[in-house]
Amino acid sequence: MGFRGFDAAKLTTLAGHLDTLAQSSGKLHSQLAAVLTTAQQNLPSGQNASRNPDLQDLVGDVIPMPSFFRRPRLPGSLGGELDDMQSSMKRRIRQIEGLQELEKRGYPVSDSSVFLDEKAPDAKKIDDALRHLHELKGKDFGTNGNRDDLEQISGELDGLTAAELDSFVTKASPKDLSFYNQLLTDTDDSVWNPFDDNGLPEDRRRDTLSLMLSKVSPENVGKFTAAFPGVQPTFTNTDAYEAGGNSQNGQTNNGIHWAPPPDPLFQDGVSADDVNQRQFGDCWYVASLAGLAQKDPAFVQEGIKQNPNGTVSVRVWDKEGNYHWVTMTADLPSDQNGNPIGTYGNGESWPAYYEKAFAMAYSDDGDDERGYGGIEGDDPKKSAPYLTGKEGEDLTTGGFLGIGEHEDKSLESLKEAYGSGKVVTVSTPADEGLDKDHPAEWGNAYHSNHAYYVRGFTDDGKVILGNPWGVSGYPPITVSQEQFNKYFGGAEAFDAP
Repeated sequence: MGFRGFDAAKLTTLAGHLDTLAQSSGKLHSQLAAVLTTAQQNLPSGQNASRNPDLQDLVGDVIPMPSFFRRPRLPGSLGGELDDMQSSMKRRIRQIEGLQELEKRGYPVSDSSVFLDEKAPDAKKIDDALRHLHELKGKDFGTNGNRDDLEQISGELDGLTAAELDSFVTKASPKDLSFYNQLLTDTDDSVWNPFDDNGLPEDRRRDTLSLMLSKVSPENVGKFTAAFPGVQPTFTNTDAYEAGGNSQNGQTNNGIHWAPPPDPLFQDGVSADDVNQRQFGDCWYVASLAGLAQKDPAFVQEGIKQNPNGTVSVRVWDKEGNYHWVTMTADLPSDQNGNPIGTYGNGESWPAYYEKAFAMAYSDDGDDERGYGGIEGDDPKKSAPYLTGKEGEDLTTGGFLGIGEHEDKSLESLKEAYGSGKVVTVSTPADEGLDKDHPAEWGNAYHSNHAYYVRGFTDDGKVILGNPWGVSGYPPITVSQEQFNKYFGGAEAFDAP
């Protein structure tokens, strides 16, 4: 990296000039306001001191007031703006000088690091982290296990800037990084000591790896994912991979591989109509996601971001109500033509990354499967804690103190829950005979053993249900109370934020 066009001395001088102007703007403001105020006092009533509305605003404004008291006024308001500008310039100068120093010391510096707005890198912090990583090999962790040591290194890596971390990953050998991953993921007790603590708990491990993946340069993403394969969820345990598609909606593929999507995160914001389940069998989660997108699209959009290195981070909640940013590579499970085969949008990819993050984080599968296979076939309310940090619930009625309760199939109860702001989902029985024996007007939008989400209600009290397969090929269906009793059940709900 040659840092061409960067002259620290000239830029520092320019920042100094801006600082001087910032300090002078208040004095200029007061002087100009004093002249205009005097002129106004000597003019007939109803006549302005200036025809320019911005200058007229200065009448009586001899002492510049902070902008939070009223609308910013020139030239006094320039003080804060120029001060912010010169401070930013000086910070960036220190950062780039730090990058130059790293390069002089033999650390590779990514071109993308020049555009990061962060504090100047510290070579000593990188040296220390590399040394501590290397010292893990052959280290005697004592009777307590290695968790304390791993927590220390994890905290050390969390504290590195993006430029520092990228230099760390570049300089670290693939073997050292892979060994670190091995220690992180092996949480078993030692054979000779069943009471020691090893590895990092999954949530903590995911937090530190997500933060690291969000910071490394694009050039190092491949090296990082090779050393830490857990940041990529598997799809080889899904029906879409093993059987070549989704037997319910008939979508097929001729092989699955990882590929970047052709579309951006968003086109026109978040909508339930963006959600199309496609080939993975996770209708229970996708129905909940679509319902949440309908109830609170801003909350869903705030929960996903694209990082400077091209990776994507999605907000996933834990059962204690705390959120974590789960970071993943931008590639998605795709067919041989490059078309994403998982949940996707209409010209936008945000639903796919919500699904990918869920495949990385979901740990409540009864068969202990993980990845995309681990999110196939489950209960909609179990997705609620991951989407919002709040538990889902069955809609029940009757009973006393939990005894004798039974499923509530009343559309009035669904309407009440929906009207209170909850996301409401329902399911269909696992009776394939219903796939042919259902109202003709529903067409192929109805399917047995499937989850749906409530989109609203008609004036005459019927419920409108959305199919997570997407509105374009599977339009919402309108269901009466009598039809609901026969073809649906399993009503569940969770609070939208």
